[in-house]
Amino acid sequence: MPELTVAEEVVLIALDDRTGRGSTRLGLDWAVAGAVIVELALAQRITVSDNDIVTVLDPTPTGAAHLDAVLTEAGGGVKVSKLLRRTRAGAPGRTITALVERGVLQRKQAWLLGVVPARRYPAADTTARAEGRARLAETILDGHDPSERTAALIGVLHAAKLWRRAVPTGARKQVRKRMGEVAKDQSISPAVRKAIVRTHGAIAAMTASS
Repeated sequence: MPELTVAEEVVLIALDDRTGRGSTRLGLDWAVAGAVIVELALAQRITVSDNDIVTVLDPTPTGAAHLDAVLTEAGGGVKVSKLLRRTRAGAPGRTITALVERGVLQRKQAWLLGVVPARRYPAADTTARAEGRARLAETILDGHDPSERTAALIGVLHAAKLWRRAVPTGARKQVRKRMGEVAKDQSISPAVRKAIVRTHGAIAAMTASS
């Protein structure tokens, strides 16, 4: 299976492993939209300036709808906060659709109180989620040096305050501290680190005001 995007991994972490609940989790829309910005920085499709402006370096479609939607909105230069506001509403849905199409999740109809329809997204293939959690545990609990992609994922999860979802075990305070350290790690390329930091700040501001 091709490597999952940071946004896809954020969704897998946020959803309940067994029931597939969590697609409407508070702040998940901001986190997934932010994860797409970080993914595009990793792929060197965009860059984020010191004044928070996102500039598209390569507008060629990636073929992934959840990435291309943000790439299109970023055209012409836009601030990180504005780009998040423009794209957050559809970000989780597009990313979940990508995971369903890849056979990682399945889409099921459920009913709340027997009358209210609700979507659930239980795992169809648990391999990707297990591998992602193993990488997170190695970095956060065991102190291993992460790859740039894993560090980027941790940065977004930390910004979205998904500490317990990222690492169900371990002391919460230590997990949070370690995730913050990784998010600021100097081994991450300047462009990606800047995208993480700017996205972190925007997510924090936007979720606080929501």
